[in-house]
Amino acid sequence: MRKLSALKTPVYTLAMLMLYSLASEASAADERWLGIWQAKDTLFKLQVVERDDFLHINPVESLGFIWRNSPGRINGDSALFNVEYQGVMATVHVQLGEDGTAIARPVSCRPDYHVVCALVQNQQALFKKVSEPAQIAD
Repeated sequence: MRKLSALKTPVYTLAMLMLYSLASEASAADERWLGIWQAKDTLFKLQVVERDDFLHINPVESLGFIWRNSPGRINGDSALFNVEYQGVMATVHVQLGEDGTAIARPVSCRPDYHVVCALVQNQQALFKKVSEPAQIAD
């Protein structure tokens, strides 16, 4: 896969939104998902918290991007969910990695003729967990 370039704004934006959409119908008992996550080589940060047996996402530094997401499904080390951004509906897969990392990549993107879908094809975004839940001040 090609490396994500911060200069390709639509590609970068959709990739960042992938992790943002981790809101889940599954139990959030797995603390590996919880904390603040930052997209590699960016200022974009998200907070993943547990509330009412769901994972909820709070923007820490969203860079002004506005999107909607649906609840996702978490299955151990991976999550699958939908993101809507600028007329695009994407299904995104996030895979937890080692040492507090996660890789997000689109599984599908519609309409496929939309420039955002064309740019995110074969792209992925790397996120690093930068703080644990206990380190986050309420």
